[in-house]
Amino acid sequence: MPLDARKVAHIAANRAKITAGRSETVVLVSTAGGVATYAALSGCVWFEAGAVPAGITTRAGEITRVAYDALLEAPSGTVWPSGLRLVARTATANAAGVAAAERFTVLDKRRVGLGTTGSGGGTAFGNRWLVRSRRVR
Repeated sequence: MPLDARKVAHIAANRAKITAGRSETVVLVSTAGGVATYAALSGCVWFEAGAVPAGITTRAGEITRVAYDALLEAPSGTVWPSGLRLVARTATANAAGVAAAERFTVLDKRRVGLGTTGSGGGTAFGNRWLVRSRRVR
């Protein structure tokens, strides 16, 4: 069933309520020509996937194995640097701030969510980015 404008607005309003108190600023670290660049990105929501350490059994007796340590939900208008290497969980966009923070290697990034401008690709493909990442130890 296609969504009309009213339903899309309702879902978008609920997404805004969900992210209202949970958003934070992260730093994107990219490299080009041996030079590191730091860019702050606000409005992100961080989900720790490693709540249960790998190898610990669940109540059903299954061993947990998650392919990533964290999910980062980034705003739709995010411009990703071409040499993206790390995402740091800090608002300080410099080498010292990144060194003192939790750092994550980007495994993959993809658009998800509502296609609010019609069907097809481009901006209609989703209204946010989902980034899977692995903790740098």
